[in-house]
Amino acid sequence: MLRTIKLIIPVLILVIAAGSCKRAYFYDGINEDPSQLHNPTPSSMLAGVELTSAYNWGGDASRFASLFTQQTTGAANQSANYSLYNLTPDDVDNMWNGGFYAGIMSNCDTLIKIAISEGQLHYAAIGMILMATNLGQVTDFWGDVPYSEAFQGLNNTSPAYDKQQALYDTLHALLDRAITYLSTDDGAAFQPGTGDDLMYKGDLEMWIKYAHSLKAKFYLHTVKVNSSAITNTLAQIDDGFAEGEGAYISFVGSSAVTTQNPWFQFNDQRADISFEGYLNDTMAAAGDPRYDVYFDPSDNTLLGSLYGSPNSPVYFMSYDELKFIEAEAQFRNGNKTAAATAYNAAVAANLMRTINSTAYLATVSKTAANITLQDIMVQKYIALFLSPETWTDWRRTGYPALTAPPGNVLNGSLPRSLYYPSSEVRYNTNTPSNTTLTRRVWWDAH
Repeated sequence: MLRTIKLIIPVLILVIAAGSCKRAYFYDGINEDPSQLHNPTPSSMLAGVELTSAYNWGGDASRFASLFTQQTTGAANQSANYSLYNLTPDDVDNMWNGGFYAGIMSNCDTLIKIAISEGQLHYAAIGMILMATNLGQVTDFWGDVPYSEAFQGLNNTSPAYDKQQALYDTLHALLDRAITYLSTDDGAAFQPGTGDDLMYKGDLEMWIKYAHSLKAKFYLHTVKVNSSAITNTLAQIDDGFAEGEGAYISFVGSSAVTTQNPWFQFNDQRADISFEGYLNDTMAAAGDPRYDVYFDPSDNTLLGSLYGSPNSPVYFMSYDELKFIEAEAQFRNGNKTAAATAYNAAVAANLMRTINSTAYLATVSKTAANITLQDIMVQKYIALFLSPETWTDWRRTGYPALTAPPGNVLNGSLPRSLYYPSSEVRYNTNTPSNTTLTRRVWWDAH
């Protein structure tokens, strides 16, 4: 069973979120704001970085992707515009600044540097994995983004934009270094544990598995541009998650908003997204038993119990996702027997994670004789409900076969990247020119 992570320090979100009104490159991890920690230690920062990552991942990052891939539909206000791809650089500014850069990655960078200086290499390794988690999502959304010159505060307020191909090398370097650190006794007196590691409570083996799983995911992203992508992907699978494992944060779900799942908060406060569209229609037509835990049939502005309650989890990655990755890699490698085996294991694992029954597997199971890439990607799309990865998968593979909604502003196309945020356009002279939401990132090349 997936381990349950309880948030025992609700105020941690305030520690990290204090940077949300600052521009990303003026934020130097820790400054003189009285709401910030003045003498940070790795143990005092770790839980906040994990928690803020979950809020951003399950917040704006999830909402944009779910609207673009028609897992949800904008019913009113800004969300209705986003469903028609009518968004501006202002709309993504908060996710970039208060979320990924100032709120998370600056703190990851600070955590890593302090941990290395103190000889606490296991903390540094976890910081690197969290950096890779978030940097990977940033570059998948935007393509070229700042990294090598970022996080310098006033010393560099206009960092250069690294090419996405180089950033993918950086992701693997971060994860490789983290795996090395975690595989070695660092001799430090202070170690991650139940008091500060909300994800794994100091279980270093689980962090190693998460790092390998991330590497598999990142390698597969490059299948259109890297001839070694499949071989590299498959080489990571055995060292990744085992059945029942994953990377996620669960929320306590008390009356305090800082302990509540971000989707629940959004629905409770705004309720301008409806849980209908392509995914809803697909699952309803198939009689998929997961439907009732994904959607609330009594009110299409509400999620079902699994993802829509105050204490619902936010998943970064899961075992079933890793098995879908293996299935796609094996299929592309020409081994349809192994592809079908991995696919069936992925569906079974997701059914257990969502409804605790594998009976429906008999309806959608596949063999070497009939499995297709579309089978794999559509079931992955269903399994990864509300995950930003579904947008990446659609861009890579074209599945599921989505069509743009009537009245969309992209002449029938779907978005393939985000606009660079307005604050970057105004203040960072190195920001690439915004062109259109149909601009392709490096790994999405034709």
